[in-house]
Amino acid sequence: MRRSLLPLTAVILLGVAAGCSSGGGEIAPLVPGVVVEPQMLSVVAGASVPLQAVVTDVTNPTLVWDVNGIPNGNSTVGTISSESGLTAVYTAPVPLPVPNNPVKIDASIATNTTITGFAMETLLSAGLDPNIADRFLEQTTFGPTTQLVSTMSETGTSYFLTNQLAMPPTLFADPAGTETNDTPLEGRYYVQLVNAPDQLRQRVVFALQQIFVISSLTDSTPQEYTPYLNILENDAFTNYRTIMEDVTLSPAMGIYLDMVNNDKATATTHANENYAREMMQLFTIGLAMLNQDGTQQLDANGNAIPTFTQNTVDEFAAAYTGWTFPTMPGAVLMKHNPAYYTGQMVAFESNHDETAKQLLTYPGAASGGLLPANQTAEVDLEGALDNIFNHPNLPPFVSKILIQHLVTSNPSPAYVQRVAAVFANNGFGVRGDMTAVITAILTDPEARRGDVAADELPTDGHLQEPILYITGLLRAFGATTDGSNLTSQGGAMGQTALSSGSVFNFYAPSYVIPQTSLLGPEFQILTTATTLARANFANSFVFGTSLGTGATVSFSSYATEAANPATLLASLNNLMLHGTMPAAMQSSILTAMQAVPTGANQALQQAETAIYLIATSSEYQVQH
Repeated sequence: MRRSLLPLTAVILLGVAAGCSSGGGEIAPLVPGVVVEPQMLSVVAGASVPLQAVVTDVTNPTLVWDVNGIPNGNSTVGTISSESGLTAVYTAPVPLPVPNNPVKIDASIATNTTITGFAMETLLSAGLDPNIADRFLEQTTFGPTTQLVSTMSETGTSYFLTNQLAMPPTLFADPAGTETNDTPLEGRYYVQLVNAPDQLRQRVVFALQQIFVISSLTDSTPQEYTPYLNILENDAFTNYRTIMEDVTLSPAMGIYLDMVNNDKATATTHANENYAREMMQLFTIGLAMLNQDGTQQLDANGNAIPTFTQNTVDEFAAAYTGWTFPTMPGAVLMKHNPAYYTGQMVAFESNHDETAKQLLTYPGAASGGLLPANQTAEVDLEGALDNIFNHPNLPPFVSKILIQHLVTSNPSPAYVQRVAAVFANNGFGVRGDMTAVITAILTDPEARRGDVAADELPTDGHLQEPILYITGLLRAFGATTDGSNLTSQGGAMGQTALSSGSVFNFYAPSYVIPQTSLLGPEFQILTTATTLARANFANSFVFGTSLGTGATVSFSSYATEAANPATLLASLNNLMLHGTMPAAMQSSILTAMQAVPTGANQALQQAETAIYLIATSSEYQVQH
């Protein structure tokens, strides 16, 4: 929930004052235990729902159900067999003890006094509080809409997640051959973020774009960039290993980080290191060894332990040699194919380094991380990506960044560890399952504790980055847009769509907000100038016409409510702040509304005044 608490909301002002500028990996073995299905469900008071516990690698287990710490609480255990596992029925009590709050259900096995299990979170969604729905939509879409809030209030979060995860991707249209720069694509990009029905996928793609960074500063035409966006659209809910491979073989990434036409070394040259380094440093495992909760491992002297050396980079660079652009239809494969962006890069085998390569070494690394000599480019690539994918750093490194993008800039180590465990094993022995990871992030108790104001911590949440800020306002008020002029608006705020200034993204996930000890990645691009740009955008959105000729928005329905200013403010409080507006803020905005001069447009101007003041507040800009 949003609250006017210093560490993240007032820190906007602190920042200004300080000038803050499937591919196939190895499958993890099944862990003896029990897996509960479904892992998310919604149940109304008095209703019953069947559950199933699938037991693995255990002989004659005794299974115990546990509901909110009460053995067999409101559950009736059925029979167990090797075919169907153990079934049970959970019945929600009447009335619900804590309506709309998570209920934790465990199914555990007791074998030789050792208990292992897999927890399931059940969301009771009957009559879901609209403010809880609104908050959930902030984490899973490019901004809540009145229609989505209403729908989720009836159907619950589980239905929304299930529906969104099953929805087909909204792909970007192939660009016209006459488009010579990325301006038209930038407009289409904003239109898609605002309007696409698969909003959760779009949010995850947005996060992946800021991990696997490319930029229109290098990939400067829609013909280059569009296929890359569609790779992420198609892969967002697959497996992280699939994403790694498809990104690696993307011509756009090949151009951006120099893997395309990366020649094997000669007596006077060496393979290009760019992609080899960034794949490890930024896309997968980071620079320092991590514990599974995301904290750094330290050596005997208290120093961070590097994940790789320059020699490791050299070896991976050699493993990635020999790839060139896709072969155009009707053309013949050459050492350096001409630029072409449809499909994956292809290997020209004689340009691939066939020497043995020593990659990352870690416990369990296949063949000790050694790629044998005389392998093809394809086999070396698969081996190199598998070597990275199975590194112990991957689950905590990627999990923490995804949590930061979707939920909070400062996840606790325990939150990171819970998600990393799902990343390492989705419960069925699969590593990197993006659907399981996303579900774990969004349903974790730390993500959901803000649903209850009393449980919220002042360090929760994150600053809306400019693109989220822009799309959130447009979606909240049903605005239409053709995307024109939004890129320049976002650029003024420090985030030009599709145009990161470097492979390090618009901001670093490890950025610490000045004068605090808090992580605040998005605050890195919050300066005096970009703060004013945010206010200018809100002013243009509410009062002006500088959002482009294709942008329209109407506040007439809110003007109708302005006959009763308190009613209007309550409506806006629910829509924009999920009911968390502090009393002092309400009083100040009511005073400003009442100061609007009488006249024919007084009601509309009162509504616009309230919307502008909320939109420019720290309570709105920092989401909890």
